[in-house]
Amino acid sequence: MKKFVIFLVVVTFLAMPMVAMAKMGSGKVTAKSKDIDIEMFGTLKTYPHFFSNPDFNDDDTPYDKILDENGWMDDTSIRNEFRLGWKGTGKNWDFLVILEADFSLNKANGDRGEGPETPGASGMSGNSFGVEKLQFRYYFEDYGLPVGIETGWQTKWLDIKTGGLVYGDDHPYIGLYGKIGSASWEALYLTIQDTIENIGKSGTPLDGDALDWRAYTLKINFPIQSEDMDLVISPFYAFSENEEHKAYVNYLGAEMYGKIGMFTPRLEIAYAVGTEDDVILPNGSEDDLDVGAFAAFASLDININKSLIPYIGGYYIQGDGDANDGDAEAFNPITNISRYTPTFGMENAFIYRYVPALGSHLYANDFGVLGQTGGYGGIGNTNLLENPGMIMIGGGLKGTYNKWSYKTQIMYFWFDDTGALEDLGTYAGGNDIDDNVGLEFDLQLTYKFSNHFSIGNVFALFDPGDGVEDIMGEDYDETAIMDTVELKWSF
Repeated sequence: MKKFVIFLVVVTFLAMPMVAMAKMGSGKVTAKSKDIDIEMFGTLKTYPHFFSNPDFNDDDTPYDKILDENGWMDDTSIRNEFRLGWKGTGKNWDFLVILEADFSLNKANGDRGEGPETPGASGMSGNSFGVEKLQFRYYFEDYGLPVGIETGWQTKWLDIKTGGLVYGDDHPYIGLYGKIGSASWEALYLTIQDTIENIGKSGTPLDGDALDWRAYTLKINFPIQSEDMDLVISPFYAFSENEEHKAYVNYLGAEMYGKIGMFTPRLEIAYAVGTEDDVILPNGSEDDLDVGAFAAFASLDININKSLIPYIGGYYIQGDGDANDGDAEAFNPITNISRYTPTFGMENAFIYRYVPALGSHLYANDFGVLGQTGGYGGIGNTNLLENPGMIMIGGGLKGTYNKWSYKTQIMYFWFDDTGALEDLGTYAGGNDIDDNVGLEFDLQLTYKFSNHFSIGNVFALFDPGDGVEDIMGEDYDETAIMDTVELKWSF
């Protein structure tokens, strides 16, 4: 892989002077040979973050921090994400390669060191450039087959166009894709986690097979078009083979999105059905659990004009009401990807990080890491069986005017069912946990100087409800405030 990346860099830069002269009018840099076009691109995002009470407490506590791809952040931190990529297109085949470094700006990281402050030690993306996204595809059109084969670790999803309830991430995969009439389809074999046997110097040997997690997915897109309607109805299926937690779960769902006149509806439903075996319950007994859980999302944009688009919507994610009944009723996704969904998604909103005081996880908007017993999914396989689920109702406005764009929204959050959490008796509220989690307000304002540079700002606050205080303690009732400056370059 390193040799291939070096080859791409050399070829691109050797070809750049001649191609740049030929393409100077359009501003596009392309390396072209007889049978393949290669395009080079890149982005830099620099996000200074300013935090106040991310743990909802005026004092310093162990929860006074949040986690994003660059690692842990508190007080004032600057996240920096740089990507450099190439797209290649040939006859019946194409490829995509994106290198990335995502880290907090400081001296050690700037020098790409390996000290305790570097992401190599504490972050998520590593402190050196790596191949963050990769995809190679071949389409068998010349052989009379309407099917292609693909592999890599490009971002794939089942439901990112609507609520992002089940899956969206860049795990390694091998897949097939194609078209049948106007419908398109994709089937994937995903390696979520693959751990080899590890005989440590100090400790019990680990059985690598028991730490594996794989998923098998199928998604079909059916377009429905008329003069005033442009919709996609997309059923999907996933089987999660989670050996680490001995969980074998089927996800059945569908999403619908598109436009009907001036309206943009989005709808998603998803069911999780399966088993999780050999689970040690809070009462000390061991049981094989039946998984049965439901989640849904719906929203509506009203496209009055480009500068004024109001929207409303909401989520329902089922929680567990009894920790010892032999049923796993809290909905665990493979990866909740609501951070990048079109209605309420916002990269620098508060909820979409791992917030220890809330029990929310990175990219997600639920409270899946509340509880104590390992569940059957979630990013990093970290969702817990006793988690209370989530209900959210929200609305907002968004639009563009000349070089300005804005988005502002309010989201109200509740726990769906706190019964299983109350059975644990380990949280500050004992056996009485209120379902009111709180509200979040977000305001994003951006000025686009050119197609290659913009400056924006996101102001986000989260006012906790009684449910947070019942879980964390009576002193955890302060409003969390986060302000983020967004500096973005692209070419």
